[in-house]
Amino acid sequence: MDSDNTSKNNSIKVNKSVDQREVYNIDVKKLIRKLDWNLIPYLSLLYLFSFLDRVNIGYARVYRMEKELGLTQAQYSWTLWIARIMFTWGVITMALAAVKNFEGLMAGRFFLGLAEAGLFPGIVYYMSFWYTRKELGIRLALILSTSNIAGSISGLLAYGISFIDGKGGLSGWQWIFIIEGLPSTILGITTWWILPSTPSKAKWLNQSERDYLVKKLLEDHTDSETIKFRKDQLKEAFTDYKVYLYMLSYFGYVCPAYAMAQLLPTIIGGMGFSSVSTLLLSAAPYTVSVVTILSVAYHSDKRMERCFHFVFILIIGAVGFLIMAIAPQNNIKYLGSFFAIIGITSASPMLLSWLSNNMVGSTKSGAASAMVVSFGNLGGVISGQMYRSTEAPLYLPSHISNMALILMSIITSLILRYCLVKENSKLESMSNRDQHPLNERSDGLDIRNFRYTL
Repeated sequence: MDSDNTSKNNSIKVNKSVDQREVYNIDVKKLIRKLDWNLIPYLSLLYLFSFLDRVNIGYARVYRMEKELGLTQAQYSWTLWIARIMFTWGVITMALAAVKNFEGLMAGRFFLGLAEAGLFPGIVYYMSFWYTRKELGIRLALILSTSNIAGSISGLLAYGISFIDGKGGLSGWQWIFIIEGLPSTILGITTWWILPSTPSKAKWLNQSERDYLVKKLLEDHTDSETIKFRKDQLKEAFTDYKVYLYMLSYFGYVCPAYAMAQLLPTIIGGMGFSSVSTLLLSAAPYTVSVVTILSVAYHSDKRMERCFHFVFILIIGAVGFLIMAIAPQNNIKYLGSFFAIIGITSASPMLLSWLSNNMVGSTKSGAASAMVVSFGNLGGVISGQMYRSTEAPLYLPSHISNMALILMSIITSLILRYCLVKENSKLESMSNRDQHPLNERSDGLDIRNFRYTL
């Protein structure tokens, strides 16, 4: 009896002769639009402000922060940290306006990183509760593209703040922290009531839509409605060699991404532009790259292919850093920054949707996402030591280092694809056996029809 219940609850065998849309009387396109309108804008808003709070220190530097706090280059570099919980990081971001020295700034950025750390993998994990593997890429791209919009907004906002620099007894860098931290605090309060935990809890879905969505996701090898912590799936995440290849691939391009997010104004300023021009010019590459992110993600979903799209976009990024390293003229170097930003910001939707596509089970998927993103966060420490003032104005060692890191990502991802092809061959050879070994899972998931996305 227990076995029957497990099979009923956790294992869905697809009956090809039955159109599930007719069984549940569902307009699928209308349902997907409903999901998109209720989830994507709000998640995008959360990620946008998380990125604003992450990169604002780069623009604060333009407003004499280092001079007023007495920072050295080495002290400034180690303050690069990353993302999580909206309310906490909003409060911490605003509190940064009150720091008086390096120690206060370092402590604030440490706790900001601590607060933000789970947002990125959390969004990837949460999205898998609502969308199938084929639907995930473009929607992750829509959410993650807000980081590029944030890069544009932050530069323009920093320019606008130049007009209130010194008002109320506060420097421009203090106003940046206050103005960009306040929305995060408000969003942190509203998130609990706005986002439903699973499809079955969504009040804006009717019962037929909930039932259809749950069944569809289970058929797509996602146990989104049985979100229970499972030690067996956690162990599977830590012992799966593929997760570690994803970690290396992610790390290789995230280091340059952190460096550019935090220090692009410094790099462009080193080309000889004024402070105001630097703020405006820093926004342009992020604006242009939004189109690339969405285009590549859409094509990837349409083809249901991840690796070659990921490699293609990273090659563009590597070329960008090469141009910045060797170009003789500043206007050509600036053009190189467009290619670099396009490459490193378009890569995340590809890799993270690829990762999510290939993880079976909610616990394994969540653990793998956290492992990959947490490992990539170490890139913030390494990238913080790049683009030092001693390298100005050419920054040749840092440009070459970033190009080498991207090449490591490309090589690792190609190795991963080769391994997945081999894994799929094994799965295919086992699919015709009466005693399929992959059916003997302790979590009860039926994955006989599962194949890895390449």
